[in-house]
Amino acid sequence: MVILKLAYRNLIRAGIRTWLNVFVLSLAFLSIVYLKGMYNGMQDQSIRISEDTDMGSGQYWCETYDPYDPLSLPNAHDEIPLVFEFLIDAGAMTPVMLYQGVIYPDNRLKNVMLRGVDPSQQVMNIPSSKLDVESNGYLPVMLGHRMANSINAVEGDIFTLQWRDGNGVYNARDIQVVHIMTTENSTIDIGNVYLDLTLLQNITRLENEATMLVMDKAYSSELPESTWKYMSLLALTKDLRDMMEMEQAGGAVMYGVLMALALLAVFDTQVLSIWRRRLEMGSLMALGLTRMLLINLLTLEGGMHGFFAVVLATLYGAPLLYLNAVNGLSMPMDVDSFGMVLPQVLYPTYSMGLVFGTIIIVLIAVTITSFIPVRKLAKLKPTDALRGKMS
Repeated sequence: MVILKLAYRNLIRAGIRTWLNVFVLSLAFLSIVYLKGMYNGMQDQSIRISEDTDMGSGQYWCETYDPYDPLSLPNAHDEIPLVFEFLIDAGAMTPVMLYQGVIYPDNRLKNVMLRGVDPSQQVMNIPSSKLDVESNGYLPVMLGHRMANSINAVEGDIFTLQWRDGNGVYNARDIQVVHIMTTENSTIDIGNVYLDLTLLQNITRLENEATMLVMDKAYSSELPESTWKYMSLLALTKDLRDMMEMEQAGGAVMYGVLMALALLAVFDTQVLSIWRRRLEMGSLMALGLTRMLLINLLTLEGGMHGFFAVVLATLYGAPLLYLNAVNGLSMPMDVDSFGMVLPQVLYPTYSMGLVFGTIIIVLIAVTITSFIPVRKLAKLKPTDALRGKMS
């Protein structure tokens, strides 16, 4: 307790030198928590959006479907297995059919992905019910707002759709945009044209066929066995999680630089303190303070910089992080071109494990940095210290 009180008084007497070190350390601590919270929030939101609008709790893929092989798309469909019919009828699963096509908006050619969905489905959070309309002889379709902006389309627009059916025969029909939906999931928006699943099956002559089956996110019962490949939500979001891991690895470099700059200030302070306080250390040793207690005293002084930094960061950083968590951070519209699910407003996630883990890392790093220059005091002689020399 005496050592603790003495270390505290020495830090307070150091004045501006102590508070400059504390402020730099608090900035490093706050920056690490903020950046890690941003990465965690981005990953959590992206997975939640994907689960809600596209992936559900998992998907069944037909044997020929490979999202990484565009050449396989013309054959990426198969008859829906009978074992899934009871789940589809119960609303716990919905079929989706992906098919290639070409549209001609404003006399331009644009390759698109025809995405057939059941208008009555409730598995994916998209307004598929808008497709259940009469469109005066046209094929009713739905577009995402990004897709609509890219081709300058508005509701009611009519243009030509061309496709090749399951028998290899080319066909074309006029389509009408009956709804433009707003979604945060750019991967099911850009380049996609939504049709009624039954209608798409009819015009492609692929009755009762689909590309994938999406499980409801609330479904938790036993999964039926089938020749179709089951992809869990964990497997479907692997690319996203891998990207976040790479981003965090890059962010670790920034964390290291920030901590190195803050710890360098503490290290220099310790070296300067030892040099300027030679007479004080000699007097303390002459009064009975052992070398080990002297080392503990100076190490504790350096370590308390980290404690004060955490307190200071809490005082001015907690309100800032709270406002950021409530209001979020608006992302530029360019994130739509990344080809991955990224929210337009990013809300960071600050967990207790993140905060306390960072606190522990900062305190340990500061303590070790404070101890390094103090080690040579183990050979310090009181007589040398009283003369202003270092042994």
